Amino acid sequence: MHHLENSSFTKQILPFLFAVIITSSAFGQTPDIETIQSGSDHYWGEFCSPNQNESESAAIDQLLSKIAVNIESSFTNKVSENISGNQAEYKEEVEGIVKTYSSAKLKNLKTFKEPRDCGIYVFRYIEKASVNEIFENRKQLVKDIFDKAEEFEEEANYANALKYYYYSIVLLNSIPETQLMHNGDNLYVEPGFRIPDIMQSVTFDIISDEMLTDKEREITVAVLLDGEKAKTLDFSFWDGSNSVSAKSIDGTATINLYGSSTQFNDLRINVKYDYYENKGEIKEVSDLWDLVQRPKFNYPKELDLDEPITQAKKEEIQQKVPLEPMSESFTLNTFLEEFSNSQEQVEEIEALDEEALKEIVPDHLKNVQAYFNEDKANDVWEQDEFLSSKLERLERHNNLSISNNTSKSNINKTLEGWEFRQLSSTARYPSVNMQSKEYLIPDFDSTGAVVDVNFGIMDGMYDEFRRQSTYGKDWDKRQVMIKFVEKYRTAYMTRDLSQLGTMFADQAVIITGRVLRADADDTNNFAYEQNQPTQPNVEYLRQTKDEFIARQKILFETKPDIHLGFSTFNIIRKNNQEGIYGISMRQSYTSTNYSDEGYLFLLIDFNGEEPKIYVRAWQPQEWSEDALVELGNFRVNF
Repeated sequence: MHHLENSSFTKQILPFLFAVIITSSAFGQTPDIETIQSGSDHYWGEFCSPNQNESESAAIDQLLSKIAVNIESSFTNKVSENISGNQAEYKEEVEGIVKTYSSAKLKNLKTFKEPRDCGIYVFRYIEKASVNEIFENRKQLVKDIFDKAEEFEEEANYANALKYYYYSIVLLNSIPETQLMHNGDNLYVEPGFRIPDIMQSVTFDIISDEMLTDKEREITVAVLLDGEKAKTLDFSFWDGSNSVSAKSIDGTATINLYGSSTQFNDLRINVKYDYYENKGEIKEVSDLWDLVQRPKFNYPKELDLDEPITQAKKEEIQQKVPLEPMSESFTLNTFLEEFSNSQEQVEEIEALDEEALKEIVPDHLKNVQAYFNEDKANDVWEQDEFLSSKLERLERHNNLSISNNTSKSNINKTLEGWEFRQLSSTARYPSVNMQSKEYLIPDFDSTGAVVDVNFGIMDGMYDEFRRQSTYGKDWDKRQVMIKFVEKYRTAYMTRDLSQLGTMFADQAVIITGRVLRADADDTNNFAYEQNQPTQPNVEYLRQTKDEFIARQKILFETKPDIHLGFSTFNIIRKNNQEGIYGISMRQSYTSTNYSDEGYLFLLIDFNGEEPKIYVRAWQPQEWSEDALVELGNFRVNF
């Protein structure tokens, strides 16, 4: 009984004490609500509900609605075209635009809360002079994205240049101004010039047209802009049933036609610029997509499939984008012999005569082509559980077709054997109507046997890393990092959650070999330091890494098609510490009804017996350069 009495007393007194504590806490900060509401110096919102979260959300919505009313005249030519002329809908649309601004961006927003009979009363207010801050943040995001687009354009990475120029236009139409100057350019005008300039300057020329099977036709086109190869460019074409998206890399694209479409006499090509399916990469763009005006750019290209290319034109184009049968001739490279610290290992793996290697590689390449194009199994590969499983997942998740032609036929020595760089292929993702040109890199052991196959990076990236290695004499390390990144992307494209989980583990991870291996006994000697107040803390990096893996698990289980691409991939060497490198990548992935984007940083140490990853930092949808994690954030404690 005594226990029941105490319990009853507690139930009666606790709500009273709670109310007293809240009221006392708020008493010293109680605003003059009536004065604020009747005055003209503030925007405000209020709401009362039993649920505090509902009250807070409704109060900020009311405040933002008042901001929208005040600035609605500034959006006359910016709201979605389908509501022009309807004043009620116009006001609603402007309010929707303003609500894409997060309340977190209102730095001087003040909140008062107290319990009332209706529940928890919330009053939120801000001085009108402070509201410009939210627009300043949006302006900075526009500038950051425009700068990134400009950088991509300079690198001939036109796919990403067009995408981010267009996204900057979408964002600009949520700012109540008509001019935004940046480095001498008015950003309200400049992206609208850059997009059509790229689209009109690009050319598509057929350099190969052949039937891979009786039901599949492969057309290879050179993709040039002002006579130089476009490192990336996306486009679409009609295949008779659907609009199919296609990706070109390194100045060429393969267009694969199936069934009755193999009889086409012409194709209309539309250069891609709006990237509707990727709008989720930037939350603000996704929120604004249906609210603001989005300009259309229509500059189609006609491709005559009946008009053969002249030999003179073909030779001219091949000076820019070489193309040859995949097993006609090989270049054998032994770059690793340049490094004395790798010499012992190079000699150890050189079990097969180089001439003998060149003799057997063509058969391996034909077997890879037969596996993907004709579904022909290989008895030797079937005995290798790792290889047979990986090939099966490559085909199941990417629907690969291997071309008869390639832009490069190099056999390169690696620390673990040899590689062939590269087979050209087309990956198909039916649920998103997409074709993507991809390189496949078969790996061979010291005896010349096929032991692994991975997607390869673009020629331009590979050649640049090779050029950079001549300064630091570190190709042995750069090659290891390139092959690791290729294995990482392949693990994603084959939905190998085990390997992705290992890569993002808290322990050090050994990155050589066919399979990533965590080393739980190793010590992490790298301390993270924030060099900028805008950079994340350690807890945020841990949280986003865990969320990334959890999200991938859901995507792998629910999405029929997923494509992962890198818009940037950089290798940085730590100047004051031998053997320490950073890898940074901006990656985006597209799947059925979903897209996302983020920045990935990895720290790799080559000082031990085996190279290992010690740091992985994943920053989703982060665009500010000052906020990105980099090699300089880590102090080495050896």
